[in-house]
Amino acid sequence: MLVIKDEAKITIDYPIENFAKKDKILYFDIETTGLSRKYCSIYLIGAMYFDEGKWMYAQWFADNYNDEANIIMAFQKFIKDYDCLIHFNGNSFDIPFVNDRAEKYNIDLNLDRLKSVDIYKDISSLKNILSLPNMKQKTLEEAVGIKRTDPFSGGELVEVYKEYVRTKDQKLIYPLLLHNREDVLYMGKITELLNLCDFFNGNFEISDWSISDYKDMNGNDKKELVVNIDSDRPISAVDISQARDSYSLLIRGNKCQLKIKVLEDTLKLFFDNYKDYYYLPTEDKAIHKSVSQFVDRNYREQAKASNCYENIRDYFVICPGNINIKYKFKKGYKSFMEFIRVSDLNDQNINEYINKFLNNI
Repeated sequence: MLVIKDEAKITIDYPIENFAKKDKILYFDIETTGLSRKYCSIYLIGAMYFDEGKWMYAQWFADNYNDEANIIMAFQKFIKDYDCLIHFNGNSFDIPFVNDRAEKYNIDLNLDRLKSVDIYKDISSLKNILSLPNMKQKTLEEAVGIKRTDPFSGGELVEVYKEYVRTKDQKLIYPLLLHNREDVLYMGKITELLNLCDFFNGNFEISDWSISDYKDMNGNDKKELVVNIDSDRPISAVDISQARDSYSLLIRGNKCQLKIKVLEDTLKLFFDNYKDYYYLPTEDKAIHKSVSQFVDRNYREQAKASNCYENIRDYFVICPGNINIKYKFKKGYKSFMEFIRVSDLNDQNINEYINKFLNNI
């Protein structure tokens, strides 16, 4: 068994203390000879940890196939003082793989006692926001500006390891260790993308908001809701710029500007308990039966759910979800999209509104 320990020489611009004390957190990744936990083995375990004010990494390398038990036992001893494991898709692969292999050798690894943070699981919701083709670790690394020295995939290195076991050619160890080391170290850097997850989950404070006038591409006068957000930490490790039919979003560093288009239109306010209303076809609106004595019977009919409404002309913005604003408007009875009046937004509910809006992007 070969053991390597050295300084990681990276910084992680994310409050990982949200998970556990910094010196109780361990990043880890494994390299295997295949995907089958029954027939394949672990030949390398890598970890990154915080010690005496700096990030360090450790690797346990199986010099031969019989060394698998040795590196698992070494890892077992190493993790006894840690409380939290951070990994990339480890819930699906690394953790069950190493647990099964430890069980084969009757090693009580007991990873279940550790808090598990799967970066892949948390970041996967950002695929559309980041405009990425996939959510592979190397793709995420490239998105945050990381350029690897390692040119190989884990699958390609399986044959390299087998060749090393056969020949003991020392030159073959380097690419094996390099791939695993960069997996672990850069996992730390892509942790910074969790800042963006936190942001879309409502971890922000609005610095100011307003309804502003602008001209569209055809020179027509329009209005938009403009929201500016400042953060005391980077919102995203990469710049984000999106423009959609209903909004535009710009995130750069610790600043965000969200613009939501305002709709000037006549929308329908539907009433509950349609049996308590009459519909007036000539006026295209419903009235409560308590005031029906003022309307000729020939000009009213029992309301149905589909026509129990009042038409309101106003300025509206999209309603992104179950927000605590009383009146919701729709274009028609079967419309799924709801709107709220711009005039119903205020300093007390704007945070809730933007939180729900961002959560639905």
